[in-house]
Amino acid sequence: MSRTDHDVVVLGGGPAGCAAATLLARRGHDVALVRPRVPPAGALAESVPPSTDKLLAELDVLDALEHAGFHRNGGNTVWWAGAEARVETFDEGRFGFHADRAGLETVMSGVARAAGAQVYDAVARGAEESEAGWVIRCGAGAGSTSDFRAPWVLDATGRRGLIAGGEGREPDRSTTTLALVRRWRRPGGFGEVEPTHTLVESYPDGWAWSVPLDSEVRCFTAMVDHRHVELSGLELDAALDAELDKARRVGASRVGAVPLGGAWACPASLYTSTRFGRPGLLLVGDAGSFIDPLSSFGVKKALSSGWLAAVVVNTALVDAPMRDVAVGFFDEREREVYRKYRAQSADFFEACALEYGHEYWTTRAEAARVAGGRGGAAPTDLNALDGEGAVPVEAAREALERIRARPSLDAVRGASVRTVERPMVAGHRVVLAEHLASDRAPMGLRYVRSVDLRHVVEVAPRHADVPEGWSAYNAGASAVTFPDYLAALATAFAAGILEHSDGPRPRGTP
Repeated sequence: MSRTDHDVVVLGGGPAGCAAATLLARRGHDVALVRPRVPPAGALAESVPPSTDKLLAELDVLDALEHAGFHRNGGNTVWWAGAEARVETFDEGRFGFHADRAGLETVMSGVARAAGAQVYDAVARGAEESEAGWVIRCGAGAGSTSDFRAPWVLDATGRRGLIAGGEGREPDRSTTTLALVRRWRRPGGFGEVEPTHTLVESYPDGWAWSVPLDSEVRCFTAMVDHRHVELSGLELDAALDAELDKARRVGASRVGAVPLGGAWACPASLYTSTRFGRPGLLLVGDAGSFIDPLSSFGVKKALSSGWLAAVVVNTALVDAPMRDVAVGFFDEREREVYRKYRAQSADFFEACALEYGHEYWTTRAEAARVAGGRGGAAPTDLNALDGEGAVPVEAAREALERIRARPSLDAVRGASVRTVERPMVAGHRVVLAEHLASDRAPMGLRYVRSVDLRHVVEVAPRHADVPEGWSAYNAGASAVTFPDYLAALATAFAAGILEHSDGPRPRGTP
């Protein structure tokens, strides 16, 4: 048996674990990344959209992914809730990546190793905690074992949840989901299908998608509820075929294709955690919560969680008095991310519930509404590293329409605005910083789409013309795009941080 000591042990070599290990190693910490040689989900297909570029650049992994030879990801073609095809092409000709999970992990763990993390091909078998820290017991093959000791452990073992399973992880028992998966090859490509697009289609009692891994190979998946679909008497191959036949467009695209191996099944039911972190332990990525894989949210969620986990542990290691604040910040943010993803998924499920009326969709819609908070909405900037997203999207949209309808902005500081001190990320640390609070946003806001609301409140009242206000903002701060400035401005009005001096106060404002 071998034993090694580290500052941090990261369990799991997926996007979340690799992201955390890479950034912590770059900050000079002694990091062990413990990952199985053969990833348990290695054959699954992952879609990485270009909206992750900011995170990937922060990890310094973007170039490695671009040179790995992965298939380009150009967008989505969606048939949802009986509607005609909706073609979603990424802006400005940008592309992401489609990759199998094993290939993605190989690239990302290689970047972690190059950053200075010690990468071990091993399977974590158990974890013991004492006042001295953690001991992780691992098997490395051929009967050999290793112990890894550290004061901090990041559990990024996904659904397995080596430690997370004993930390209050809670399944969503309102629904059960099983993913049926198989690959097909079609020489010459898949007909009229856009070769870089993920295909997504709903049907009365499920939904399916198809991800291209190269110009001739696609991975097809059907999401079924085994309480509603009879699978006991069917082979998995036949069961998946039956489901894909219900998805007329996605299913038809495999006509003339040859299966590559048999179908397999993966559990895909949802869960979250009562707490995502405490001193010495963080539950990262899918170890802490699992969401419906709509619009490639899963990879973005994992990368964001790994990035934030690294910031929190770095803070705890270099600024001990901020440890509890940083851990609380991680717990609050992960909880809110899960809630907002569920709130956003409710819109998709409700559309299908109205179209099909099937229990598959009605139960999912209700569960998503409850988990997301009744009346809750998706954040204004789901993918921002620093966006608070505390204002419902609809309120921000209404504020934006009022701004556009006015001949002059006539902005004034909101009557209930006050300053509160709250944690936020600055560089690679969690710090306490001033936020702007109001009666409509009592917890406070600071950034929206990387736009500093404190600066917006300074410049907007001095400029009746919105583009002039944007120019003034960029003259005294880091340059932001006009759409991002406009989104931040609308959020400020929706939150009551700004008001129109000659107009009605925002709805709900005292």
